[in-house]
Amino acid sequence: MPRQRIHVQIDGLLSVHAVRAARTALGSIPGVESAEVSMRGAVLESEGAVAAPLIADALAMVGLTLSTLRTEPAGLPVLGDRESESEP
Repeated sequence: MPRQRIHVQIDGLLSVHAVRAARTALGSIPGVESAEVSMRGAVLESEGAVAAPLIADALAMVGLTLSTLRTEPAGLPVLGDRESESEP
């Protein structure tokens, strides 16, 4: 499964305690390998896709709300990989 980086905007991150609660909740989602959370939002690293409802449910358990979600591939392209080569 390809690694993914998930950028999450969270409503309700108003204190350090909320940031810690979000980090704990997001880190407990199956497939999430790391969760960096700040007052601006979170960046998750996962092995494969993580469904948005799982993220929303984890945040709701600690009184926070998922605002937006953006997913991108994590890691660098491999030289010689057909998907990373540009067309002439």
